[in-house]
Amino acid sequence: MATHYDDTHHIVISDEDARGGTTGHHVRYVLGLGLTGIIAAFAAVAIYFGYDRLHSNVSAALAQNPSDVLQTIAPYAGIVLVGAIAVGLLLGIWNMISGRSENDSQSFMRFRVVAQFALICVIMALMYVSAA
Repeated sequence: MATHYDDTHHIVISDEDARGGTTGHHVRYVLGLGLTGIIAAFAAVAIYFGYDRLHSNVSAALAQNPSDVLQTIAPYAGIVLVGAIAVGLLLGIWNMISGRSENDSQSFMRFRVVAQFALICVIMALMYVSAA
């Protein structure tokens, strides 16, 4: 434990020692990796149990006209893009909180904005096709 003395010889401890040293054990990395692992596990289970239905929907859609293909695939594209937006947002916030490079944080936020634009394009295309 780092002990520092001020001018009147009172004991003063550092901020990290006052917090109990939790940041010294890289807790944020353990929590971040654990959360990422849980999300990946849920995604793997969802893909494993929903793959047959997804495969049958995509196969049936590709045998139809283009507007029906868009109406069938657009919800899946929307889910993927919402996930990309969430990942970009979380990575940007994580990078900002951990005090890393501001350029990386800006890159993550730019990725999020591009994913939002793509999601809006998918939604607008779906609305255009369904109105026709």
